[in-house]
Amino acid sequence: MNLIYAVALFFAFQDTPYKANEEFELKLNFEFRQRPHDPNAYKFNGDGSSIPQPTGQLPYLKVNLKLLKLSAAETRVRVVNHEQQNILSKKAQEGQLLELDLGFTDDLKGRVSSHEYTALLLDSEKKPVSRIVILFQEDGSYLVNGEKRGKI
Repeated sequence: MNLIYAVALFFAFQDTPYKANEEFELKLNFEFRQRPHDPNAYKFNGDGSSIPQPTGQLPYLKVNLKLLKLSAAETRVRVVNHEQQNILSKKAQEGQLLELDLGFTDDLKGRVSSHEYTALLLDSEKKPVSRIVILFQEDGSYLVNGEKRGKI
């Protein structure tokens, strides 16, 4: 049943229009974090021997999405990842800042973690009115509503 719901939701918001660029603001927040040590990760040398994979300070990404202007119909915001899993859901307000914790940039580029996020602006009946799509490509480029914005 959940699969049917996810597929129906996917097709429902594919036809939903993108939110106008001047109605929201998106900022990338980078910081360096220590990746937790994985005892099962090893780096293999050319001679067939292996050493534990080092962990160091790696770039970590958070996205700040600010809703600058809402239409009268946009009452809620829900953010889902590429697997249609809910990341957050709350009442929408003009000027509201949504912080999305996306993780290590290598994981985004390598498709280890979610690489696409959709912010759905919903009406009072929880039907999509507009959407903001953030997509991270394997080369590090990121697109917002299909428009290339830069590289991570």
